[in-house]
Amino acid sequence: MTASIGWYTMPEKSELGKIDKIAISELDKKMKKVLEIPFLLYRKSIHSSLPEEYDNKIDLFYDNLEEWLSQISKKIGSIKRIYMESITKSGPEAFSQVKKILAKNRRLSSILEKFLKSGAELEKTEDEELLIEYMAWVNDANSPDALEIDKEMVFKTKQERGTFISNRIKESLQENEIAVLFISFDLDQTIKYPEDVEVIKFRPPVIDDILKFLKKKIV
Repeated sequence: MTASIGWYTMPEKSELGKIDKIAISELDKKMKKVLEIPFLLYRKSIHSSLPEEYDNKIDLFYDNLEEWLSQISKKIGSIKRIYMESITKSGPEAFSQVKKILAKNRRLSSILEKFLKSGAELEKTEDEELLIEYMAWVNDANSPDALEIDKEMVFKTKQERGTFISNRIKESLQENEIAVLFISFDLDQTIKYPEDVEVIKFRPPVIDDILKFLKKKIV
């Protein structure tokens, strides 16, 4: 059975990045682990009409994340594998792909560079044809003359993306290894982790503010 610590929420008055001692002590050091982190981009990458305050919230999110990663790595060890939605390549090609995806996200780029310098490897996370198909259905579903089948296919292909990502983790994450998965909201609900993986999910309080902005602007 997959062990899940659940969303790690930092109370407003708590020390940033502080790890719950009871939760960490319950982790099986012999099991594989995945740190699941929301994949968040700045407004220039997703929606130009979002207010500047949105970017400020994203900056705060990455401040929290950097501190949290620093603290938790001392408890469970260093990251070995990096999974990220939209990565459809492996090796050097994956690195080039990530550079394009994160061209406007200096904060996440910096975090990934630190992982890579510490020996982490970028892993193919998605199937390219499936990702292209999903995006095509999303475009159709958002058009003025969208049909019900378009919405149904968005849901279907999204579920298939989740299945593929789940299988990639199952196939490539090795014994005692620690990985990080950057994945967007909603898509994260489609992930089914292997039985021998413990999952630690990161969710600081600022996420609530970010979601409010996104719900107003993006369908």
